[in-house]
Amino acid sequence: MTTKASTRKATWTPEKPESTAARIERQIKEAVLNGKLKPGEVLGSENELAAQFGVSRLPIREALNRLSALGIIEIRTGAGGGARIAEAADPSAAIEALALQFQLAGVTVDEVFVAQYTLETAAIPLAATLATNEELDEIEAAIDRAEAAVKGGERFTRASLNVHQLMVDAAHNHVLSAVMQAVTAILYRALVKGTNEQTARGVVKYHRQVLQALRQRDPEAVRQAVIPHLERVRRHTNELLRSEG
Repeated sequence: MTTKASTRKATWTPEKPESTAARIERQIKEAVLNGKLKPGEVLGSENELAAQFGVSRLPIREALNRLSALGIIEIRTGAGGGARIAEAADPSAAIEALALQFQLAGVTVDEVFVAQYTLETAAIPLAATLATNEELDEIEAAIDRAEAAVKGGERFTRASLNVHQLMVDAAHNHVLSAVMQAVTAILYRALVKGTNEQTARGVVKYHRQVLQALRQRDPEAVRQAVIPHLERVRRHTNELLRSEG
């Protein structure tokens, strides 16, 4: 039995042609992700890279500038200068860009709250077993700073979010810490609207409750403290935003 071949033509999505600079940027990124380029490894000068890629210096400079802005490479001038893979990459630029992309993509505040909930309920209980005593002391000092700012909405909100960040950082997971930074960059503007002295004092009380559970090295007690607080904050903020229209 034979079947009649379909005469329907496939629909292909046209792709934008890749510029030379974009191709060079992509290849260097892939080499970093594949582990072929290590932190501190020298890429070379613009002239050397132009020779390696068989292009002029202009697309090399454009690609290097993009990579430098992302914190992937360092560009040094003078004798022995040139481009090299960053040894201690600072993800702050990429995190800021990610937060801006979330905003431009129309990510809702509630979506960010869900992300925060998922992240913190996983990371902070981990910190109960992984945090050092020095990190717990740093968290306590951050809580003290937040408590000193309970009468200042903006100052308190920033100080409070810093406590959350330190608690996540204490889980010793770079990915969770980076995502948390992007999440808090968006949450700040929503949270600051509903912050007053009363709510601030309640948040400080919560922070101290979590810190106590962290010092007791009790992940379940941490989880039981984190979950209801995050649910209350999400509900309160969403109600406030709806009332504002």
